[in-house]
Amino acid sequence: TDPKLANALASLELDAPDLQTLRALEGILLTKEGATDPFTAKLGKIPTKGTRNALGPLADRLDALMLRVEAARPLRLGLAALERALAMHHFARQFLPAYSVAKAARGALDFDDLIGRTAALLTDPAVAQWVLFKLDGGVDHILIDEAQDTSPNQWRVIEHLTQEFTSGAGARDVERTLFVVGDKKQSIYSFQGADLQVFDRMQAEFRTRLAQVGLHLNEAALEHSFRSSDAVLRVVDDAFTADAATGLGGPPNHLAFFEAMPGRVDVWPVVEPAPPGTKAEWFDPVDILSDEHHTRVLARHIATELRRMIDAGTPIPHKGGARAMTEGDVLILVRQRSALFHEIIAACKAAGLQMAGADRLRLGGEMAVRDLTALLAFLDLPEDDLSLAAVLRSPLMGWSEDALFRLAHGRDNGEFLWTRLRESGPSPTLDMLDDLMAQADFLRPHDLVDRILTRHDGRRRLLARLGAEAEEGIDAFLSLTLSYEAQDLPSLSGFLAWLDQDDVQIKRQADTGGGLLRVMTVHGAKGLEAPVVILPDTTDTKDRERGQILNLGDVLACTAAKSDLPPPLQNASVAQADLRAQERARLLYVAMTRAESWLIVAGAGKTTQTDCWHRLVQDGVAVAGSSQCQFPSGLGQRHQHREWPDAVTDISSEATAVELRLPDCVHHPAQSMAKPIGPLSPSGLGGAKVLAGEI
Repeated sequence: TDPKLANALASLELDAPDLQTLRALEGILLTKEGATDPFTAKLGKIPTKGTRNALGPLADRLDALMLRVEAARPLRLGLAALERALAMHHFARQFLPAYSVAKAARGALDFDDLIGRTAALLTDPAVAQWVLFKLDGGVDHILIDEAQDTSPNQWRVIEHLTQEFTSGAGARDVERTLFVVGDKKQSIYSFQGADLQVFDRMQAEFRTRLAQVGLHLNEAALEHSFRSSDAVLRVVDDAFTADAATGLGGPPNHLAFFEAMPGRVDVWPVVEPAPPGTKAEWFDPVDILSDEHHTRVLARHIATELRRMIDAGTPIPHKGGARAMTEGDVLILVRQRSALFHEIIAACKAAGLQMAGADRLRLGGEMAVRDLTALLAFLDLPEDDLSLAAVLRSPLMGWSEDALFRLAHGRDNGEFLWTRLRESGPSPTLDMLDDLMAQADFLRPHDLVDRILTRHDGRRRLLARLGAEAEEGIDAFLSLTLSYEAQDLPSLSGFLAWLDQDDVQIKRQADTGGGLLRVMTVHGAKGLEAPVVILPDTTDTKDRERGQILNLGDVLACTAAKSDLPPPLQNASVAQADLRAQERARLLYVAMTRAESWLIVAGAGKTTQTDCWHRLVQDGVAVAGSSQCQFPSGLGQRHQHREWPDAVTDISSEATAVELRLPDCVHHPAQSMAKPIGPLSPSGLGGAKVLAGEI
């Protein structure tokens, strides 16, 4: 140990030490990041006892050096953080003016510009008072919806607009009102600037301002839920207890407005990651999941079970009775558009379910669109060897890797792939390309793409290889060609240049099911609801910082690896991580409360984190009272607070008891009811109640 220590010290440039020398000394003389007391001097640990005795007074000098290195480390980290921050600010001074000039040249304003300019209009000393006076003559009532997601800059606008509301007599003798609607438990848009601390500060500010003019701020808490059944709400309440409820402002306590609505919460067992298999072949794609991958297995489970439930006519509560489930009753929510998101869509389409498709479609990432774009690029520039190679290997041509190699290998310098293909003799591939090249200068981009898909059987070939989910991208690409032609002179070169300028994303409106199964992110589902909600993305997740900037009050700094942050930035990073954890809890709350009557929780992966969604819901189900039952994917739990309307027998206007039969896939033990569980109102039942009996 001691010779290694000596060699490490001897390798340093101690005659002219610099920051790199200090960093090297830290690695030698301080404890590591994972130690019980990280980055502290190794006093008493190095050197070993025998060497320490031999060193004599030098041992004390070594200990003093270790202490100096320990004390200098935070200063070195602070200096490095300062240099990163200066680099960021120097870049910002160059970038932001150039960005503003580019927007001004295009006459463009983004959303932040609209907010900033409105705030400036209301604060500019030259015109602010006149603007506020004119507004005071026409604004009597202000309604702020989704106030929990209002950013500080937006609050500034509201604050200035309401100045005249609390300044005494206004331009007109009318009673003006400010109505704010918000639920802090549903604040999930911090990436857009939402800040709950500002929400609380503004509430206190308005309370004070109103009190100064003799008015009272009326605060009303809406405790009833007008969407979810009592069963779902009980599980929500029981899931968010103790630390899990911190982000919600405390444990929720819901009241179901439709307390008689049947409800059900299922917790499926987690699909564990498959053990490592045999080594993959070198030619296997690295970006495609295997059939045994836990993400793909879960997607198949979900699609298979939905297919079974819909085919079996599984009943769903509806207007006091029940009706058969359809695809439009189901909403599948994920945290982000990850591999699971796309696998679920693919599996559901393969199962023949009617899909609304992804709520957002990035055209540049669709394989079918990339194949079509490659073909258009080749038609525009036949010397583009890479595009032609991509087309030949695509489903449009269906060439093998070996066939492409034989065509491309051995070419003379400067010989294009297209030249070699023409010299190889007649073939269906050459016939198709010759036809398209003959039309490329005469057809509009839309007509050319349509010719590829229809006349040359491109659509069938793409769908045969890529699956039914590719049809969305193909149709969206066709629509995009029409959009281009509506705003510019149609040309193939122009279309490709226009397409290359932007990463086109298509956002679909999914306010209603429309008879189609919907898959979207929780953020996208804000404000939506569905009788059946499935949460498949509930296992461990990596906490990722959304940006690279840490806010120290009035100072903005750059983040870095946790071990490279000085104490002030470490504290800021930990505080931001806590806020992100609280927002993840609110995100789960929003996801669970999208369900009207049936919530299904599933997952694939590990469940080791304390705030793992699957664990939180499973614990809530256990507290609410659950039973083990056989699910299609194995043993699981189900909580059923009010009985599920599967079949009702012996119904008459005089009935005092109702026999309910549960679905065959679920085993529920008999339970004795000591008191009525509330009115059930299936068609023709009237006001009958389920009295004491066995279910």
